[in-house]
Amino acid sequence: MSRDDIATRQWSGLWKRTGAGVAALAVLGLAGCGSAGAPKAGSPSTAVQSKAASSKALTPITMVEAVDAPAYAPVTVAEQAGIFEKNGLKVNVVPLQAGSTAAATLIGGSAQFDAGVASDALLADSKGNHLIAIAALTNAIELDVEVNKSWADAHHFDPKAPLADRLKALKGAKIGITAPGSITDLATRYMFSTVGYQSGVDYHEVALGSPSSNLAALQAGTIEATIFDPSFAEVATSKGIGVLGWTGLDFPVLAHAAFGAVITTEAYAQAHPDITRAVATSIAEANDLIDQNPKVAMPIIERYYHSIPASILEVSMPQYHFSPGGRTTAEDWSNMAAIFVQNHQLTPEEAKAAVHEFTNQYLPSGATPSSAGG
Repeated sequence: MSRDDIATRQWSGLWKRTGAGVAALAVLGLAGCGSAGAPKAGSPSTAVQSKAASSKALTPITMVEAVDAPAYAPVTVAEQAGIFEKNGLKVNVVPLQAGSTAAATLIGGSAQFDAGVASDALLADSKGNHLIAIAALTNAIELDVEVNKSWADAHHFDPKAPLADRLKALKGAKIGITAPGSITDLATRYMFSTVGYQSGVDYHEVALGSPSSNLAALQAGTIEATIFDPSFAEVATSKGIGVLGWTGLDFPVLAHAAFGAVITTEAYAQAHPDITRAVATSIAEANDLIDQNPKVAMPIIERYYHSIPASILEVSMPQYHFSPGGRTTAEDWSNMAAIFVQNHQLTPEEAKAAVHEFTNQYLPSGATPSSAGG
């Protein structure tokens, strides 16, 4: 499935810029948005607070973020548009370098919530750490494999060849990921397993940290390919650094799998249901704001992710498929578990427990789950 097909089907041109100011946040009952360029760490900078939130003290929480990338734009929107404050929260968002790092921070007690990936909850639970996803960011593993342009030209890499041929063309290549055990690692292993290739034998993974670090390595030619967010892939293509090899949506299981999620410990959710509900509600409202009111959400996203050109954000943001109402399904989680089984990190018996590691109970009622392919 091409990017144009994805954007046309799901967005129908909603991301065209208007050049005018930011529209009122009517859906959320808000009156404006935060100031440009505010950092994530620390108190959110915003002029928006509902009367309900301002009439009492906000509840402080810390939320770690797997990586500082547009895949987590709902967190940015919730922070900068005053949605967290509207729901009674003062959130300190701390971006890290990989989903596995964020999950470890959550388990260690340094944060109450993790804006990370569903795979973190699955892996943690298999090791006896009881995490639970309370809101979905995305229900599709939309990660793009970008191939170094010079290498692709020298090796006659054909981005229009059958998928299996494209995968096999990277035999022996060094491929950048964020960290071992991260979703970039798991997805890469799953993709190459479809042609019988093994990491460390037929290709080699190189842990480089953040998406921007992977982009820099791709540009320097120290790796032949990398896997990262659509926004960074668009940057690589537009600058002539890389060519799009394939996307996660080329694989049916990845196209319908739980991916981005806000996670907490099961114990914390049970002990603090009101705070957990406020966090889940905030993410649901931010997802819906991005989906339904891009004219409002886009300026916020452009200001925060200012290192990525606005024209690229407008093309790439629809590809993330933010989940309506923050909801997910048992099928999405079962597909994520299947990736672990394929990578021999979970047994089929352990994978069956995956449906117990997410819940929609803290979300507002009325929204329906959505996957990228549906």
